[in-house]
Amino acid sequence: MIIVIGNGQSKSVSDFNLFKKHLTYGCDSIYRKFMPNHLICQDMNIQLELITNDFTKKHKCYFRGFNLIPSMHYSMLKQSVDKRLKIGENLPATDNFIQFAHEGVMYFIWIDSSDLTENIEWWDDDWISDTVALRLACQQNPSETFFYCVGFDYFHDQTSEGIFLGSNITKFHEIDNTSWLKQHKQIEEEFPNSKFIFVGKNMSYEEFENLLNK
Repeated sequence: MIIVIGNGQSKSVSDFNLFKKHLTYGCDSIYRKFMPNHLICQDMNIQLELITNDFTKKHKCYFRGFNLIPSMHYSMLKQSVDKRLKIGENLPATDNFIQFAHEGVMYFIWIDSSDLTENIEWWDDDWISDTVALRLACQQNPSETFFYCVGFDYFHDQTSEGIFLGSNITKFHEIDNTSWLKQHKQIEEEFPNSKFIFVGKNMSYEEFENLLNK
């Protein structure tokens, strides 16, 4: 079974360990509860946490705008940093690094060759982690028919259990449901043989957990 875990607040699975028997794609901070087989992350703070705490050495992580820069450019780029910005970097230095500004800090983050990181080239500003995870799951599993979607609140206002789904849009998810649905429609058109089952809408969480236990 392939499970895609979005950022929505409808994630009411009682035990995330039930996912361990299945292939999972998860978004952003889900790793604090459960580490999926594939983690898709666009939050800069979480990316830093994953890299500097060595999560990326053991777990496959996909980032946006994660373009590696050869070490030969480090000195020149560091010297050209705006003096008003603080410098943040990790050690040890390796053959490649990434550079980005975030909340008044210019980061130089060294990436080891053993890190299991990958840049998603097609991930632009319009796409969010949830739909990126779903599209990636479809791309990597073209022969799979069923994709179980957990926490995809943009697709429904209320779960079958009556859980009200208010806004879960964070500062890096400032996008309305219309855009989310447009992205989802694109995925459906790209993968016409794939069937998406939204847990909490198309099936209850009790039914889903029973299925996980089989």
